[in-house]
Amino acid sequence: MTKPDLIISIVNHSNPELLHDCLRTLFQTTQACTFEVWVVDNATDGRGVEAMRRDFPQVRWLFNTSRKGFSANHNQVLSQAQGRYFCIFNDDTLVHEGAFDTLVRFMDDNPRVGMAGARLLNADGTPQDCVFRQMGLSTALFDICFLPRPLHFLKALHIDPAQYGNAEARVSWVLGACIIVREQTLAEVGLLDEKLAPLGNTEDTDWCVRAWKAGWEVAFCPEAVITHLTSRSFRPSAKGHDRVRVELWRTRLAYFRKHHGRLHEQLMRLILVGTLPWNSAVLTQSLLRRRLSLAEYQRQLSTFVRISEMGLRARVG
Repeated sequence: MTKPDLIISIVNHSNPELLHDCLRTLFQTTQACTFEVWVVDNATDGRGVEAMRRDFPQVRWLFNTSRKGFSANHNQVLSQAQGRYFCIFNDDTLVHEGAFDTLVRFMDDNPRVGMAGARLLNADGTPQDCVFRQMGLSTALFDICFLPRPLHFLKALHIDPAQYGNAEARVSWVLGACIIVREQTLAEVGLLDEKLAPLGNTEDTDWCVRAWKAGWEVAFCPEAVITHLTSRSFRPSAKGHDRVRVELWRTRLAYFRKHHGRLHEQLMRLILVGTLPWNSAVLTQSLLRRRLSLAEYQRQLSTFVRISEMGLRARVG
């Protein structure tokens, strides 16, 4: 039996309206390549599933009996499906005309590229940050700190300017909302690291870095266009600290330990702990100036305290 050109893996997070639109645009706009779509139902309430199975009978479904993380869900598909290429893909997306056809053609034309990402757009059509430079300690410091307005440009230094152009580019890493990977690359690099992405955070960085270390290139393919509705699959909880943000910093700490060793890990811990007084002072000032509600102040402060606590633990993740 001939393998399809592309296996597309999507996780259902109880967002049937989003996923239905994603599947509709995917099947409408993909014509030139052969492909299979696999949906992993992440132990949802089942709302909308019957309608999607009726409207898209060609989709293959896997059903979890308990909730799993981003990497664990996609790994179920990556480990059993067979195709020339694989794509991990978000459910909160809309596929533009020929996007996946373009990605497959791009990979065929560039045999040294092991992974590639599409151009991602926000809902209003503006460019979305999706192509990045290597993750470093300065990136972490600028990202976690509240910065004065004149220094806000520092938060964007990790963004690769290639994402604003129309030329193909080799980049450090691409956003996990849409990553296509070559079958041979997957075999050599391995599956997504499940310790780095219970919610979906640093697994994309790690995967791309592992591809580079294995001798493969990671690329940006701007001709393939996807609208990404910006993390609507994961919404912060209404009460308490921001669990998603805390998880982001846990996985970043684990990433530095994995790829840069103990010295970088300890410096990262210092950043997590040392920035708490500054961020707390900025939050308090905003509260006193009535730019922040008491509830939001408590929520953000609790989040930063949780993040700083990770820097004091012997090992995280």
